[in-house]
Amino acid sequence: MTTLLEKINNAKALDFGDILSRTFELFKKTWLQGFLLMLCIFVVAIPIFVVIYMPMYTALTEQMQNGNYDPNEVSNLMMQTDSFRYQILGLTFVLSFLSTTLIAGFYRIIKKIDFNEPFSGMDLFYYFKGQYSGKILTIAALSFLVSLINFAFEKFLGPETASILGGVIAIIFSVYSTLFVVLFAFNPELESTEIFSLGFNLGTRKWMIVFGLMIITGIIGFFGIILCGVGMLFTFSIIYLPPYFIYKDVIGFNEKSEIEQIGEVE
Repeated sequence: MTTLLEKINNAKALDFGDILSRTFELFKKTWLQGFLLMLCIFVVAIPIFVVIYMPMYTALTEQMQNGNYDPNEVSNLMMQTDSFRYQILGLTFVLSFLSTTLIAGFYRIIKKIDFNEPFSGMDLFYYFKGQYSGKILTIAALSFLVSLINFAFEKFLGPETASILGGVIAIIFSVYSTLFVVLFAFNPELESTEIFSLGFNLGTRKWMIVFGLMIITGIIGFFGIILCGVGMLFTFSIIYLPPYFIYKDVIGFNEKSEIEQIGEVE
């Protein structure tokens, strides 16, 4: 923990253009694994969205049968129901837990690809183990906390104010939540509190460059939507690569230089 904090505190200035360039190069090598990641998240999300929107579909069907078809009225009525909102929050937490676990496995894969190490597609599911579930639940719980805050804003403030405040909090926290996952993926032995401490420290020092890279790669990732939306499964994983390089440049992996490796062979 002390060593990692020292590396963060003494980190050199990061080059935005250099990280973006390396992101594109690594994406060329990892796009297939990124596709598998997004496909898994998509498959996990389908039943969750079915559970969420099935009551709305049922209500719309009843309206159509009665000749009083008004989708806006049904949508507004459902979203104003506390039980429906609680259901959305709960299912969002489940999705956050599963996707966080998969993304951590993806970071494990891209690190191996970056260092030309052997890897397996099963590495994507590496962190689906009991020993890691508590830490992943804690990381997912922080994302859930942001959703709860937004829910409170909607309940006690006006819709416009709630949207603005909720958006600001979501943008700020997006940087930290991304770094939490990277730090966990490469330091699963750390306690949850240590991961959060390191993540907030790193995020506070490098917030602008992380956010800027997330915006650029997010726009690129959304280009896949022009292919009937399916293309996003191939392109959207690029957003996870800049945080990997942030971690690599600031903390590193204790990789040995070629000279050191030659010395060991001799």
